[in-house]
Amino acid sequence: MRDAALGRTLAAQRPRMQELLRQSVELASPSGQEGEFTRFIEGWARGQGFEADLWETDEARLAKFTEARAKHLPLRGRPTLVVRLPGREGPALLLNAHADTVGADAAGRLPLPGAGEGRVYGRGACDDKGPLVGALWAMLALRETHPQGLSGDLLLELVPGEEDCVGLGTLTSLVRGYRGRGAVVLEPTENLPRCASRGGLRFEIACTGRAVHGTVKWLGRDAIASARRVLDALDALESRWNDRQADPLFAAYPIARPVTVDSVQGGRWQGMVAASCSCGGYFELLPSDDLVEWKGRFESELRAMLPEESLEIRFPESYGGHRTATDDPLCRAAEAAVDAAAQEGGAVHWHGWSAFNSGCEAGVRFREQGTPTLVWGPGSLAQAHAAEEFVDFRDVETFAGMLSHFALVYSEGNHGE
Repeated sequence: MRDAALGRTLAAQRPRMQELLRQSVELASPSGQEGEFTRFIEGWARGQGFEADLWETDEARLAKFTEARAKHLPLRGRPTLVVRLPGREGPALLLNAHADTVGADAAGRLPLPGAGEGRVYGRGACDDKGPLVGALWAMLALRETHPQGLSGDLLLELVPGEEDCVGLGTLTSLVRGYRGRGAVVLEPTENLPRCASRGGLRFEIACTGRAVHGTVKWLGRDAIASARRVLDALDALESRWNDRQADPLFAAYPIARPVTVDSVQGGRWQGMVAASCSCGGYFELLPSDDLVEWKGRFESELRAMLPEESLEIRFPESYGGHRTATDDPLCRAAEAAVDAAAQEGGAVHWHGWSAFNSGCEAGVRFREQGTPTLVWGPGSLAQAHAAEEFVDFRDVETFAGMLSHFALVYSEGNHGE
């Protein structure tokens, strides 16, 4: 069972945390413009008495990393923040959230901030401001109920650019010297901890044609028609690679390796056959899939299916997945927290370990520092990036309770290691 004092403290803090979530969602922070929001959270954290470290990173310090060589928005004016709850001597637990959100939906609309039936609506509500507020709530409650501190520091990093270039923001904290014995990446997972996440590739495919007037279209080569054939081929490849038994942690998802086209651009003049058309998107993979191997498969098999097409295929971004063993102390502490919440009537239903069905920041420290990592938070990928994105505040509160319990169990179990 959870600490009774901790539960009372979480309940007493409910109004101010609801207000923090409302303010956070109302403050727009699309990729490239998240600095104001990060500074707002810094001010809030300092006002609550937390230690805070805010800085901007010189990109030259990141040059050796693959993520930094990917196409991305410049980091200038986009700070990173680490909020610290000091602990006694012992290993740190590191929490990771991203400050940025996606922009408008395909129709150019932004979800309007608001509330209803316990829900908070607005861009970033579940991706990633609900999980962030839940983590800050847990830190606030732990500081009040355990003034002596946990066995080690509890750190929360708020990084830029996850929606723009996966992993780049976490590298800014890594080169600053922050690390943890264990990590939790805050993402919408329906409040169930996930022990694995996807790797992936961003692809860009350019089709070349020959422009002519539309009335003599048979004399030209229509690049838009070529792109249509590319889109059909990508659907076929997704179906061909849909081995749902390849990884049991992902077996519950209908698509083993999603291929998602998120942009198509072609044509310039009215009444003309287009000379060029391009599409871009993400090819998401399983943690054990070798990125280099699958990059080669993607290109070679696509070209084999479309031998008559003139295609330029590029991969401007790649990111690694991760997998933490379910018998790791991090996973055992998470199971204890979920069990405690379920026993107290929390709206969580544990059915065993599974994976987070997306790429996220989890792969960076897992790869670079060997850090056991979970992905965990309130909200669902079904609402993330949606036209009416929302998070249920009751789920944020449940998460804050589970995370605080988890931090206590993990801290005690790893003291002195």
